Amino acid sequence: MVNALVSLFGSIRFVGPQKPPKRWDNPQEPPQKLLSRDFILLFLMAMCSNSFIAVYYCFEQWMQGLGIPPAWRGILLSSLFAMILLFRPLTSVVMLRHGKFWPMLLSLAVCTGVMIAYPFVHPGMAIPSILALRIVQGIALAIYSACTIGVLVQCIPPGQSARGFALFSLTMLLPYSIIPAMSEKILPLVGGEAQLFGTMAWLGLPSFIMLLLLAKRLRQPEMSTRQAEGISRKQLIHSITHSGLAFVFLACLFFSMTTVLAIFFMKGLCTITGEHPASFFSTYSITIILVRVFGSHHMDTLPRHTVIIVCAVVLAATMLGFALAPDWMFIPLACIYGLGLGLLYPMLAAAVYDRSAPETRSINSNVMMAAFDASGMLAPILGGIVIAEGFGYVGVFFTGAITVATCGLCIILDGLRLAVQRKRARMRQEG
Repeated sequence: MVNALVSLFGSIRFVGPQKPPKRWDNPQEPPQKLLSRDFILLFLMAMCSNSFIAVYYCFEQWMQGLGIPPAWRGILLSSLFAMILLFRPLTSVVMLRHGKFWPMLLSLAVCTGVMIAYPFVHPGMAIPSILALRIVQGIALAIYSACTIGVLVQCIPPGQSARGFALFSLTMLLPYSIIPAMSEKILPLVGGEAQLFGTMAWLGLPSFIMLLLLAKRLRQPEMSTRQAEGISRKQLIHSITHSGLAFVFLACLFFSMTTVLAIFFMKGLCTITGEHPASFFSTYSITIILVRVFGSHHMDTLPRHTVIIVCAVVLAATMLGFALAPDWMFIPLACIYGLGLGLLYPMLAAAVYDRSAPETRSINSNVMMAAFDASGMLAPILGGIVIAEGFGYVGVFFTGAITVATCGLCIILDGLRLAVQRKRARMRQEG
């Protein structure tokens, strides 16, 4: 099936991976390494700080124990991601003209303080207290993540974008594969979810250490104030509307909506099918990690568009399989799902990286992240509407198949647009 799809789309000229530019100024200079000191430090720092998010797997159960109504639980869950969505684009622009050390230090301190504050939430004031904490932490995470992306794109050498994003995505996968299982064992020891959140604040300590070791790079702004002012006013709008990445950003949105639907509604589907949701999460997480660790060296040799389209088709079939396939297919489908995710996200991120100018690369990367943030709010609402209309969890996974298929359609349209653009350029040259 994969070969047939590759042949089908092979007639369209898609943009493949970009080769690193030749260096004529110093031919003896060795090529840059992806696994540099700064990349490794940034990786470790992000992994520790992302553990603050991974521990929220039990956040809904904690709010239920506090007697918070279901409607308010949904609002409180989404409020953090709403703040990230609102503040990340603004932060990405502001940080261009300033160093990132102090913003990252302060935002990390705020996130650590919020984790410590959860055990002191009074049941009688739970809703306003939690809402305030989520809003504050969401703003801090927006600043922290925007700065992290800005530093990351500076650490990735030319020609290694897919591998760089694939490896860095492990900073989120590893906490989700470790923190929930570890937390379940220590929950009885610490005395509850709120105390667990406070205990996780200790992971801020190694993040502070990595931050100090990265201080020299973080204190350097990405560009001068004059350049950044131009970016913030004119080039930012041009970057988003005229860089040719609109279909790629839409593909990121629809792809991420599928993953969010799977995360939030898989447990509900398993109550119908009788499968164990833990098997799904562990199987697909391990598959993604294996794909990105052992396959990262080859990702920059793959054609971006073709791989994304093939993965989108496979993931759409997988989402339908979760809803309709027999029980014995559950684990194999989880493996295929992890394989598709393991390839598709790095290809999308690399497409944004390769097709952005150096001065807009950080902005475009944060616009991509904003698309992922938006999916965190839109997908649960969409899933809830599907269930409310009587289609149940099976309908939710049909919806997930449609959204990831739409991701593939966006990439097809992007490839056709590029083909038309190249044809017009040739006609102008010949004319």
